[in-house]
Amino acid sequence: MTIWTPKLTQGKPIYLAIADAMAEAIRIGALQPGEKLPPHRDLAWRLKVTVGTVTRAYKEAEIRGLLAGEVGRGSYVRARTGNASIPSADDLANGVVDLSHSIPPPVVTTAEFDAALAHVMREPGRLTLLDYTPPEGYLRHRQMGARWLRRCGIEVAEADVVVSAGAHMGLVATIPDIIEAGEAVMAENLNYPSLKPAMKSLGIGTIALEMDEGGLLPAAFEQAARDGQSRVLYIVPTLQNPTTSTMTRERREAIVEIARRYNITIVEDDIFRLLDERVQPPTFYSLAPERTFYITSLSKTLAPGLRVGFVATPPGRARMLRVNQQVANGRAVGMTAEMARYWLETDIADSVIKRAIAEMAQRRKVFLDVFKGQRFRCEPAAPYAWLSLPAHWKPMRFAVEIRNRGVYISPGSSFAIGARALEQNIRICFGQPATAEDLRRALIKIRELMAETEVDNFAPVA
Repeated sequence: MTIWTPKLTQGKPIYLAIADAMAEAIRIGALQPGEKLPPHRDLAWRLKVTVGTVTRAYKEAEIRGLLAGEVGRGSYVRARTGNASIPSADDLANGVVDLSHSIPPPVVTTAEFDAALAHVMREPGRLTLLDYTPPEGYLRHRQMGARWLRRCGIEVAEADVVVSAGAHMGLVATIPDIIEAGEAVMAENLNYPSLKPAMKSLGIGTIALEMDEGGLLPAAFEQAARDGQSRVLYIVPTLQNPTTSTMTRERREAIVEIARRYNITIVEDDIFRLLDERVQPPTFYSLAPERTFYITSLSKTLAPGLRVGFVATPPGRARMLRVNQQVANGRAVGMTAEMARYWLETDIADSVIKRAIAEMAQRRKVFLDVFKGQRFRCEPAAPYAWLSLPAHWKPMRFAVEIRNRGVYISPGSSFAIGARALEQNIRICFGQPATAEDLRRALIKIRELMAETEVDNFAPVA
């Protein structure tokens, strides 16, 4: 049995502080799978709290999947079996609805897929697509990237375009080019869930910056820049993940002015831009091309399995990015990129995007209908919604309970970069269900669960 004693964070209920400390200890390896945890009474004595508080903390940890209790034997750290928030293929085959991933709706036809395959089969040099691609991508695929970027309002030379295996790998290749291990990246305090673990894998920290309904607060950015906390800003300015907000031109210009004054590099993740047909503010790359790396991909607009991303670098900065691509093994797959090129050079890509936008609009209407009268953020063209839960529901516990009813969503804490972990929100994505009616049925389950009263179960697990 371990003699583990948690160090509790102030400013939250003690039982949650114990469960959070347990999660952190498991994450860093201080608690290993299979280890027996202290009996409730022993831990209560060491922490000078009631036995009931420890019992509630252990129950919270059990709900989160951190431990398992065996009658007569005690409580043990559970083995890590992957990310419980991600449904497996078997789950999906058995009718589980995944509203946790932001993907376009399934609008691609078999004929469109087959046409791309037929194009590849006609290519005289098609066997070369089985080779490793150059780290920066084949020339014809960089040219494709430059044309795609023009849709985003960006004029960039093909020599300054790097093709990656999706936007995430583009980010992983970009960051080491502009910052060193031991430093940190600034980002809005609610953000892309994989940002923090991705940076950690590179030995890079994250600094959470305050935001409001319009996105990053320029004053918070300037304070961090002036204090020398970081040399890099990561930002999702259009249909921000998870709040759905789009930053105004005025705020973008204010951030660019600060970045120039303090010599900050901007990494602009703009993967949702083409989902919104409204006139949009210019990209950060357009406003400050000398200091902006612009990242986008085809996965959020055409099909999630089309793992092709593009990074537009400041002039002359693509060389080191190619090296990082090779080290990170982030280069695009030649066959996938060639299929994408065919779609982009015919009218297929335009047709798919138009249908995806139209279908997503219908699904957004379904969400607005089901959750009429509730508090949420869901800007026009957003592929997801940021829904506030009633006060009696904790987002993590809600996510576990709705998962037990066959629906996967993402709790607000998944998006917290800094101390803003107690978000009373969940993110609901619209794209995965086969039809809008399938989405409606899943949303009704969420609404019905929100109306239920959460029941605490204080039954001991040890």
